Amino acid sequence: MAYLITPKALPRYVRRYARAFSWKRLGNFLAVLASMGLSWITRRPIVWGRPFMLMVEPTNFCNLKCPLCPSGNGEMRRPRGTMGLEDFKKLVDELGDEAFMMMLWNQGEPYINKCFNQMVRYASDRGIFTFTSTNGHFVRSPEQAQAIVESGLDEMIVSLDGVDQATYEQYRVGGQIERVFSGVRLLVAAKEALGSQTPLINLQFIVMKHNENDLATAEVLAKDLRVDKFLVKTAQVYSEADAEEFLPEDEQYSRYEHAEDELVVKGQPTRGCKVLWYSSMVNWNGAVAPCCFDKDVDFGMGQAFNGRSFDEIWRSRAYMDFRRQVLADRNSFDMCRNCSEGYRGMFSLIKEIKG
Repeated sequence: MAYLITPKALPRYVRRYARAFSWKRLGNFLAVLASMGLSWITRRPIVWGRPFMLMVEPTNFCNLKCPLCPSGNGEMRRPRGTMGLEDFKKLVDELGDEAFMMMLWNQGEPYINKCFNQMVRYASDRGIFTFTSTNGHFVRSPEQAQAIVESGLDEMIVSLDGVDQATYEQYRVGGQIERVFSGVRLLVAAKEALGSQTPLINLQFIVMKHNENDLATAEVLAKDLRVDKFLVKTAQVYSEADAEEFLPEDEQYSRYEHAEDELVVKGQPTRGCKVLWYSSMVNWNGAVAPCCFDKDVDFGMGQAFNGRSFDEIWRSRAYMDFRRQVLADRNSFDMCRNCSEGYRGMFSLIKEIKG
């Protein structure tokens, strides 16, 4: 999240985080940082406090069929479903006093969940910074846009990987670019009508081989749509075939390089991962994964909605053993070798559009 905070936007984030301040959150934050530092020094997992940033998956259903997304391309092996509002409230009630932020997405389109705005409102009322990512197809009326603004959502990413329908649908299969344009304009209008600075709207452009020549036009489009920030993101691929088809020719917009005939993430650390100390991933059915890169929950840490407390899961043998292994050799896990954590080039450009 910190990589999205530009100097120009910093005052807005400071004001919002100030509203979320509490001594309990600060104490938890410091405890997490201290245990993280000691873990790095001793090379063994020491865990104090609870995650101050939580990723929550509202649903893993999606209306699009993006070829590099397990939800869209049909390769996801875990069950499909939607998180219930009461389960979400249980999570917030348990962790909300310590959590600064909830990132409300994973696999799937969040706004498919009919309770999503209520979820945001519940977390926001607890002072938690709320952030989501959407493909922009579910803002179809002024009333829907108003409901999103009134939910208290702090920030959102809207994915738009093209400047016309022909380019856009090469990756966002099944999508309609005009619907995204319309949705963004409705949101901007709703913010203005309600006198709200939130949600901050980030227009995100994933650079791929078929759209890299549209980058300059996309930035102009972001200004025309009057969003808050324009993000240029690098693509994640899973095979050499994916790389050949999708990675751009301009290497500054790729997160990968070839090392000894193998595609690797640029500048990736080989040991440790801070995410395992300050964050966690709770999927729609309560399945807890170490992070969002565990897309099929191959490293499941437990179930948060079956009567077990999150604290039990957070400090469980499974979680501690996973942290221990990552501290020793992060690259022993396939998903960690293809992870952008610690690599700042996940976003090649973050440009403030509005002050």
